Amino acid sequence: MVLSSYPTASHTSGCLCHSRKNVNILTISLSAVLVATTMPSAAFAFAPPSVVPIVSHTLQEKQQAWVLYEVIEGMSEKEDPVDEGLGGVRLAQESAIKIVGDIKHKPGNSQSFPMELLRYNTLKQVEESLVQDVLKKTGSFVLCYGQGVELYKDPGETTIKEVYYAPKEAIKDALTNAASAMDSETLVFNFLGGDDLMCGEVLQAANELVLDLDIATKTKISFNSLCHKTIPSGTCAVTVVSLGNQQEDGSASAGVEKAIASGEIYLRDGVWYTVEESDINTAIE
Repeated sequence: MVLSSYPTASHTSGCLCHSRKNVNILTISLSAVLVATTMPSAAFAFAPPSVVPIVSHTLQEKQQAWVLYEVIEGMSEKEDPVDEGLGGVRLAQESAIKIVGDIKHKPGNSQSFPMELLRYNTLKQVEESLVQDVLKKTGSFVLCYGQGVELYKDPGETTIKEVYYAPKEAIKDALTNAASAMDSETLVFNFLGGDDLMCGEVLQAANELVLDLDIATKTKISFNSLCHKTIPSGTCAVTVVSLGNQQEDGSASAGVEKAIASGEIYLRDGVWYTVEESDINTAIE
């Protein structure tokens, strides 16, 4: 399922937009649900079709810029400031935004392919006992987990600037407790961050994680990248789940349990989180 519509705005917390005159390509961050400006203070209104795939601008150019094509329906010429307490802007700020996709890999190479962008009403906390119970029933387990913090080091009098991105630091931490995945048929990479979590940084980290883990070539890998305002900015957590072969069908689980059974669970500071299918929000105001 995907969003059937987007909110209208000139700015959303965490959105990475390139402002260009007469441009119809929107480069997005993980929390982008919407906007670009083609002139100072001019806002676009977005209303994409019922199915909105996320595609790569170019797969060869570092895979960091991901775009939405042909989603601009109209443009407001007014230069009045947008009231962030109204309509779609508020919805986007309060929602949990998720990008899902697949990771194709072979020895020495890995590429992440975003497929859908979804918006949820909220991020849900889950009791650890429930997480462990569902994982046990489905024959699944957490392969590794880690957290990272974004850090910029001022070069001072030198010309060397050090930049540490949260997703990359998170996978470094995860690798310190990673088990072997050679026997895993299906893996799910779950990234969780604040409103400033960048899609390109997550994709790059996911690609590196595949190459650094002990994974069989035949293993199927998917990823979830989720951001929400309650998670501190400049941070990222990654949780890798190995799915068992005892997956429950749709009638056997629902809600939070179904999400956990599918491998979508996020661990941060000892607290477990997830989102559930029934909580998807397609409203625009």
